[in-house]
Amino acid sequence: MTTPGNPSNRRGLFQDLQRTLTGRSGGCARCGRRTKLLHRYCPECEPFVRQILAQYGPAARQILAVSGPFGQEWIDLQNWLYGARVPREDALASIADAATDWIHRYVVAARSDGIITDEELATFHRATELLGLDRRIADPLAVQLQRERKLGDIRSGNLPTVSLPDLHLPLDEYCYQAVWATRWRELQSGPQSTPGQLIVTNRKIRFIAQQHGGEVPLSKVHRVRWHDSSTITIEATTRSLSGRFTVPDPECTALMADAALRIDRRILLPGQEGNGSRHIPRHVQAAVYQRDRGRCRECGATSYLEFDHLIPFSLGGASTENNVQLLCRACNLGKGARI
Repeated sequence: MTTPGNPSNRRGLFQDLQRTLTGRSGGCARCGRRTKLLHRYCPECEPFVRQILAQYGPAARQILAVSGPFGQEWIDLQNWLYGARVPREDALASIADAATDWIHRYVVAARSDGIITDEELATFHRATELLGLDRRIADPLAVQLQRERKLGDIRSGNLPTVSLPDLHLPLDEYCYQAVWATRWRELQSGPQSTPGQLIVTNRKIRFIAQQHGGEVPLSKVHRVRWHDSSTITIEATTRSLSGRFTVPDPECTALMADAALRIDRRILLPGQEGNGSRHIPRHVQAAVYQRDRGRCRECGATSYLEFDHLIPFSLGGASTENNVQLLCRACNLGKGARI
């Protein structure tokens, strides 16, 4: 039995600390020979590893800048690294900035057409493994892709159906979405709020509340717009439901209502939404991303970036480098179709 004060226990604690700090039970990460405390490599291996990494870094960065971590060039480079017996994690750590930049560019490009495919999701997850990306970087990007996947399905008219036990609908009517919402009415005394539930079906938009509820057929709804992180407005020919609402996810709610409207008017057939000529070529995406340094041109944000046409596509704007910029979703929403 050992105690904290005896020599054998102190030696064990020292060895545990050394194993923690070196990650190789106190041995060289390349050859396994014993090393000094805080040294990852032995004196014989350290200069060799530095030389290998000095060659690996520029080669890996060049491959990531031109193609990505999937082609034969990347495979050959990793095989060369394996043959040199240099730990993969050390090599990837030396190019972490380039790997992070590549995965950000991939996500922005994948989201550019508003549709995330199974192949794009699989490519993203495979890339995060090949590049050894930190979960703190990969996980938020995965959330962005999953959200864009959901929104893309809605834009394409593939709307989910929701069963609500307390909501009794006609046999030919079914619910697409039900969210908790607050309705705002402008009175002489000031804004008045009414909590309730906003429901989108294939026939109507309903607001169920103890008071000031209402419903409007889709045929009488002009449009549903989202304005910011909490607000949508419903514009209809009747006042029964027109006005401003706060909801948990206004973008999703507005897209759901818009898709329901287009399906009702036979403008959209579920699953038939196409990208058309709005598609921005890959080489233009790469040039714009590099020019704008992976940041929103307006506020400098690096999350939820989108390619935006300076002269809107609806007004004849072309998908060229001079007419495309990077904007975050919030700034792109504020710009709308303005020049």
